[in-house]
Amino acid sequence: MRRTLLPVAALALVAALSGCVTITAPADDPEPVASGQPTVSTGVADDETADPAPSAVPDTTGAPTTLRALTCEQLKTAALGNGSERYNGYAEPIPLVDGMWSGEDGTVVHLQQPCAIGDLTGDEAADALVPVLMDGGGTGKFWQIVMYGNIDGRPVYVTMVDIGDRTPVESVSISSRRATVVYLTRPEDASAAEVAVRRTAVYQLSGSRLVEVSHTDTPYTP
Repeated sequence: MRRTLLPVAALALVAALSGCVTITAPADDPEPVASGQPTVSTGVADDETADPAPSAVPDTTGAPTTLRALTCEQLKTAALGNGSERYNGYAEPIPLVDGMWSGEDGTVVHLQQPCAIGDLTGDEAADALVPVLMDGGGTGKFWQIVMYGNIDGRPVYVTMVDIGDRTPVESVSISSRRATVVYLTRPEDASAAEVAVRRTAVYQLSGSRLVEVSHTDTPYTP
């Protein structure tokens, strides 16, 4: 009888313990659900628009305009004088033909060499300066310096400077908006007709006039 109760008591004890403790096994990780959507890259998107390909046409926006300089050849068919600035008292402009003009009174006007090209007005358009000889038919041979302004690449008469009687011009040049004229003349107190002075005179445009700002004299022997 004692052998029969022992196994029964052991079974009762196991059953009691089994009712108090519950052991739960860890659940397996679920399989990932397959998506029907395409894979999206996780790289950083470039929000900036790609630079366009360089154009074969050069961009001229804001490019400085090249101003065409006058030429000495243009002066041969220009006019002396204009509507507001008379040449040597003539009421109408004098049209030159091949650098010359002949009046009904026998006066002959002839452009001389050399001619100078450069900016005198400050607008960066190269103007022109040229000696002019006016021969009235007598003993007087009057030398002048004529300035032409550059208007859209065309020579337009501006003003004239009277150099004197029988005072040949040797050279003219333009630099730093000033004109330099080298010519032969005579002392102011001399009575002789022979030139004895080489004068270098510097002129600057003031309004519509060429004004002498300085000159230097050196002896000259013919």
